[in-house]
Amino acid sequence: MEAPDYDPEDLGRSIKEDARLRNELAFLFGTDTVELAGQIDIADLNLNNKMIDSITAGVRRLKELRDDPGAQLQLIKAMDQGARLLLCMWIMEMDLLEKIQNGSYIKTR
Repeated sequence: MEAPDYDPEDLGRSIKEDARLRNELAFLFGTDTVELAGQIDIADLNLNNKMIDSITAGVRRLKELRDDPGAQLQLIKAMDQGARLLLCMWIMEMDLLEKIQNGSYIKTR
C-alpha cells in the first residue's frame, strides 16, 4: 500500500490559515474563548432548542452587522459567557467566519 502524498507547502498553508482564523475570532470573542472553543468538540454537546436558537440568532445578527466590526464586538460582549462560547464553537466548526465579516478584523501592515 502506497503512502499518501505529503506536501509540506499544503501543511504550511493550512497551519497559517488556521492561525489567521483563530486570530480573527480572538478579535471578536477573546483569546480565552477561542482557546476553550478549540478544545471542545461541538459534536459532543447535547444541543437543546434554546442553544440552537441562541446560535441561530447570534449568527444572523453577526451577518447583519458584518460591515460594522464595532457593533459585532458590542453584540458579543453583551452575551453571557456560555452563549459566546457556543457561538464561537459553531463559527469555528462550520467555517462561517467569512460569512460574518466583510474583511479582516486585523489590519495588516
